[in-house]
Amino acid sequence: MTREAEHLDARSSSVSSGLGVRVEDLTWRPFGRSRPVLDGLDLTLEPGERVLLAGPSGSGKSTLLRGLAGLLLTADAGDLSGTVTVGGHAPQEVPGSVGLVLQDPGAGTVASSIGRDVAFGLENVVLPRDGMPSRVTAALREVGLTMSPASAPSTLSGGESQRLALAGALVMEPAVLLLDEPTAMLDADTAADVRGVVADVVERRGLTLVVVEHRLDGWLDLVDRLVVLDAAGSVVADGKPRAVLATHGKSLAAQGIWVPGVPDPEPLPLDLEPSPQAAAGRVPEGRVVAAASDVRVEHRSRRLGERSRTTLAVDGADLEVLAGRSVALVGPSGAGKSSLMAALGGLVEPSRGSVDVALPLTPAETGDRAAARDRLVPPHEWSSLDLARVVAWVPQRAATAIVGRTVRDDVLTTSLALGQDPGAAGRRADALLTALGLAHLAQADPRQLSGGEQRRLAMASAVAHGPALVLADEPTVGQDRLTWAAVSGVLAAARDEGAAVVVTTHDPGVVDDADRVIRLEAPTPPPPDPEPERHPLLARAGPLALLGAALCVLPLPALLETWRQGLAVLVVEVVLGLVGLLAPGRGRAPEGRLRGVLARLAPAALAVVGVAWSAWLLGGRDLEVAAGAALRVLCLLVPSAFVVGFIDPEGLGDHLAQRLRLPARPVVAATAALQRLQSFDTLWGELMTTRRVRGIRADRGALARGREAVVVTGGLLVGALGQASALALAMDARGFAEARRRTWAGPAPWRLPDTLALGAGLLVVAAAVAARLTLP
Repeated sequence: MTREAEHLDARSSSVSSGLGVRVEDLTWRPFGRSRPVLDGLDLTLEPGERVLLAGPSGSGKSTLLRGLAGLLLTADAGDLSGTVTVGGHAPQEVPGSVGLVLQDPGAGTVASSIGRDVAFGLENVVLPRDGMPSRVTAALREVGLTMSPASAPSTLSGGESQRLALAGALVMEPAVLLLDEPTAMLDADTAADVRGVVADVVERRGLTLVVVEHRLDGWLDLVDRLVVLDAAGSVVADGKPRAVLATHGKSLAAQGIWVPGVPDPEPLPLDLEPSPQAAAGRVPEGRVVAAASDVRVEHRSRRLGERSRTTLAVDGADLEVLAGRSVALVGPSGAGKSSLMAALGGLVEPSRGSVDVALPLTPAETGDRAAARDRLVPPHEWSSLDLARVVAWVPQRAATAIVGRTVRDDVLTTSLALGQDPGAAGRRADALLTALGLAHLAQADPRQLSGGEQRRLAMASAVAHGPALVLADEPTVGQDRLTWAAVSGVLAAARDEGAAVVVTTHDPGVVDDADRVIRLEAPTPPPPDPEPERHPLLARAGPLALLGAALCVLPLPALLETWRQGLAVLVVEVVLGLVGLLAPGRGRAPEGRLRGVLARLAPAALAVVGVAWSAWLLGGRDLEVAAGAALRVLCLLVPSAFVVGFIDPEGLGDHLAQRLRLPARPVVAATAALQRLQSFDTLWGELMTTRRVRGIRADRGALARGREAVVVTGGLLVGALGQASALALAMDARGFAEARRRTWAGPAPWRLPDTLALGAGLLVVAAAVAARLTLP
């Protein structure tokens, strides 16, 4: 029997019920850590058992889930020993037998449509294409996703993203289902819906279930076993949930575990040393610090090979926040809480409405003229230093808030940028780090912190300089009882200093502590345009043909000798490109076609100028030599600028694998990389927003902006590596690690437009040959 046959046989025996899991002496120490996260852990799960895994922050719960899935070495390096078996096999030996849903479901999205994303696992277990649609439809229906399979994952709310991740795991018919905090960032109703879906699926299929959650209530009635880890990653309690809580409830609560029935902790009292240069307290208590009126916020996005999308996040919202008061924004996932907060703080420009934020003057700033000038400028146009002095921001993705080399440097960044006294700023930073349990990490690299630690660091960095407006987006997510009390204490301390505090949250404890609660509902989306948008001619060709057309021009530098020849070929390329942008037929004309081409050519202008300058210097300062060199570079770049916006990475992968028969693994890896590459503009925007609100954005000066671009590019690469690690984990969790061959959910047809596109590329080469023969 072949290995694949053995896998299929093992899968067929696991579909109808769960499998047992055995962990023996599992030890895992990531490189760079002096102590293991898991140390000699033993655990046995019976087939069909439903287990709730709990423990304080940093106890290794998520690490254990990755160990159960056999994925500890997928995205990390370290020392691993011990064994994990699922039904007698290594976890990844039978692809699809273990389903893992990550803490951040969006990080594991591998495709540009929800249907294709769910089908990814089926491709890895070599299911024939004609068998995929029914399985995908059934999985989406099972988790309650009713939209079209062609819908983009980026349009889903938080709860819908969790359901999509669950569908991607369930479609492979796993025997063991692992869920990492599946309801941590969801509102109560959506969280209950997700728990209901999980309970229903697990009951009907008889799956073995392991759920990691900080808050135990809601899950206790759905599981039959509670396993608790301590801070060292050892099992300290194990048994029937009610029995464990009755025996160990108080001690577990003291360790930071959210034990049902134990009252929420009080915010940690925190007496911060006031800064005489801080903006907090300069607006009299109870007076307006920021106000938004009839605000509308829209988010525009465009992916390669697709038309641009506009998502309505906030419509007609009003919000007023007062000094020394706190406001909690609540509502279902997708209600626009984060978007309204960003507009209120001047982090994004509203598409309609007005936002006014007080800009308190320091003692050095006097005169009615300065005050009048500042009141006339909307906050999204403020300079980085002005914004940082007044506004602080704790983003949902805390990793994007990191700007310092060490943890302590990060906390001090804004205070020092604003010129505050270094001694006082240092004492205030140390007090915050101590309160938030980060003092022992003061000299550590902040990028190596856990997610919960990074979120607490972002909180410390936000309030260290005493801002007048604190914006905290889900600040208590992923915190245990002890760290929750610390985060809540920091928010209370900022409010007591005179700051206006705005939080978005699903946390009832945070809501109870707020002075005012505002509930938002998702805006009604505008009706779809009844007239469909026409497709440009280039969009009607397949990705492989477009790629081939762009690559046809590679011989041009060897063929073109003079600037006249280069100019002639460039004219041919531009004419062909403009023809490709035409969109004949019925419907609405597409927008931004030529603008997109020019935007893609803009960065290339530097390369063209650099080549021309070098050729001019080295060619005896001959303008014809310089022009010829510049035109050769342009002839290489112009075709790509026209076609790259119409190349769908997913479709390109289908064509490369099925048409050219390239190996599946590098094709999937390249396709996934291209998909992630398209998120770089979003990540770049988040990093630049962080620098702006931290007071270190280069507002003027070409040299300063150039240095900043280098720094942000480094941060972008670090962020990209983090995204790549999460993506690799998600892909391997769905069988990609062991997929030696695979099937493809998408077809790879070759049509007449493909032939014409490739012919256009060859026509450019023919034009170059003709120009060389006829032009001097």
